[in-house]
Amino acid sequence: MRNTCIELLFPRFCFGCGFVGTYICSNCESKIIKIKKPSCFYCNKPSLMGLTHPRCKQKYGIDGHMALYKYDGLFKKLLHSSKYQGAYLVLKELLSYPQENISKEINKWILLFNPSIISIPLHPQRIKERGFNQSDIIRERYFGSEYLPNEVILKRAINTDHLANIGNKIKRKKHIRGAFIHVGKEIQKTILLIDDVITSGSTMLECSRILKEHGVQTVLAFSLAKG
Repeated sequence: MRNTCIELLFPRFCFGCGFVGTYICSNCESKIIKIKKPSCFYCNKPSLMGLTHPRCKQKYGIDGHMALYKYDGLFKKLLHSSKYQGAYLVLKELLSYPQENISKEINKWILLFNPSIISIPLHPQRIKERGFNQSDIIRERYFGSEYLPNEVILKRAINTDHLANIGNKIKRKKHIRGAFIHVGKEIQKTILLIDDVITSGSTMLECSRILKEHGVQTVLAFSLAKG
């Protein structure tokens, strides 16, 4: 009933062409660039199961990464709307499209690493403003609750500014430093971090640093998109 009322008050229009009835019509959906093969988090060159190349590895860094879409054009517009304008239904529709190629690779990760899966946490104030954590929705869509840890592991301690507003990769890294804290007591061997989009990678890398400093051996990353 609630969704029906929303549809009546705010009918769906395609973000690409304005077609009525959907946030992205089949014609525009075909224009979104999908990532077909996984690549190394650092050098972006193809890698087996998205695992970080040995030459690219960093002590507290990401050990593997997969993303579904390139963060560009129409997709960027869609995700920006769902994230900053609170358009929960836009994100839901976006997550309804199948991604068989990457899904197979993710299943290999699950079998090989048996990770605990956590979303990049938002600060409580940001949750209050937005109404939801988009990373939680992505995690539930692709992984369910089977691999969730028994306790909270990471918390957002500082409500930082949007990194998208900070133009420089070095400045982003400094800005996000100390934004997360480790609060868990259990030592997890492998963590799979979930976020909506990776651009500079600063947020993922900061979370990975905190986790590894507290005993985590392997940190993998999954994002809906990568810029």
